[in-house]
Amino acid sequence: MTFVHPQWLLLLVFPLALGFWSVRRRGTGLRMPFDHQTHASRPWLAGLLRGVELFPAVMLAVAVVLIARPQVLRVPEQDRVATHITVCMDVSGSMSVGMGEQNRYESAAAAIESFTYAREGDAIGLTLFGSWPLRWVPLTKDLQVLRNALAFANPRNQPNGMGGTMIGSALSYCADNMQREAARLDGTDSGPQSVDQWRQQRAAEQLFRSASLQGSAAGSGLAAAPSTDRLLILVSDGASGDLNGQDQIDRISDQLNDAGITMYHIHIGSDTIPPAVSSIARATGGDAFLATNSDGLRLIFNHIDQMQPARFVANASLPVDYFEPFAAIGAVALLLYALSLLKWRYTPW
Repeated sequence: MTFVHPQWLLLLVFPLALGFWSVRRRGTGLRMPFDHQTHASRPWLAGLLRGVELFPAVMLAVAVVLIARPQVLRVPEQDRVATHITVCMDVSGSMSVGMGEQNRYESAAAAIESFTYAREGDAIGLTLFGSWPLRWVPLTKDLQVLRNALAFANPRNQPNGMGGTMIGSALSYCADNMQREAARLDGTDSGPQSVDQWRQQRAAEQLFRSASLQGSAAGSGLAAAPSTDRLLILVSDGASGDLNGQDQIDRISDQLNDAGITMYHIHIGSDTIPPAVSSIARATGGDAFLATNSDGLRLIFNHIDQMQPARFVANASLPVDYFEPFAAIGAVALLLYALSLLKWRYTPW
């Protein structure tokens, strides 16, 4: 225990002196007629009365200690590190195909809603895509907003132009958005950028990444994988219409890795998983899964939740005021002293 103002503790000499004087003082008594009678010996009464007279000294000592402001170090608590999760949902016309009692989109939406309850404390956003991407819900820790928004993103409510499946542009769009929204959530966003500023920033990031890879290759021959708290879950039921060639696959994989994003792909349907999307997922440290029914979708989301568990960090110890025990001692002393004034006190006779 420490004190913010330890110099005030020098005033404790006054309650010590008051207590010593209360115990040792000898007042002049007033003789009464019944003092000449024989009285029973009660040695405990003198000790009780002297003890009662110490209560004012105790209350004064408590006041001095409170003025000195005692503090103790708070035991470090663990805070959950919020994972930034973007769900990239296909809303093309094929997602309206039936899957049991629901269509593919409704089954996926139900699984996503269950997933959000398991990720309370994380920031989750929703991006829709078909022929072009659309940020439907930005990254938010208010997950009820995401649950409410799922009902309005049904493919039946989408315009005719969303009938394509442009996975490549959607992944690139999500990577850029997650970086900007992470800065907003962390409080490091410097405000809106012009197109030229954005291009300069992207060029600087690419240059820095190239220099880092060269330095790693010169030192150990391997580049260390970045630690990530960003997760991208792609939910689709078709092959991409804009992932043509290995160069484009490598470009999007590098973009996701540069942003520190781990990608998982959930392919809905009975056909095979598109190799291009599967390659991107594995290049980022994620994986691709095939879901043929609603139960399979829920199991896959549960599996992803277990593969990306919440991370906790310990806070630094901080000094906090420690008034409670001293205030309790002062309150008890005041109460007992007030009760003692009703009977157990010295009188002049």
